[in-house]
Amino acid sequence: MRKITALAFGATTLFSIAYAAEWSGAWKPLHATYTIYAGELSEREAPTAAMRTMTIAVEGLAAKEIFDSIGPDSHPSCSQEKGDRDRDKEGVQCTFNAKAGEKGYRCWIGINLLTGASIPTVSC
Repeated sequence: MRKITALAFGATTLFSIAYAAEWSGAWKPLHATYTIYAGELSEREAPTAAMRTMTIAVEGLAAKEIFDSIGPDSHPSCSQEKGDRDRDKEGVQCTFNAKAGEKGYRCWIGINLLTGASIPTVSC
């Protein structure tokens, strides 16, 4: 039992050191676009005093990092294509398009600008 505990501790320590060595805390560039609107994202209207939502669409390495951070995958996936994947946590929705490979990551982050709450904005 002691050997198993020692092995588990050693593996955890090595993983923590490797991950910490990779993380620098530095700010990174972000490829993103955004829209501010009222109503639903798919049927946007001009923002109003009573409703003002922002959705940020993120692509590239940042989207992959977000996707990897919010697992596990959602089931069923919105896409029926083999290898495509979806993940979501409250106001963060991400997709992976397998045919596009490493460039296939995309995430949407929804924010209610009047309350500051994170809100889902993208549906299938």
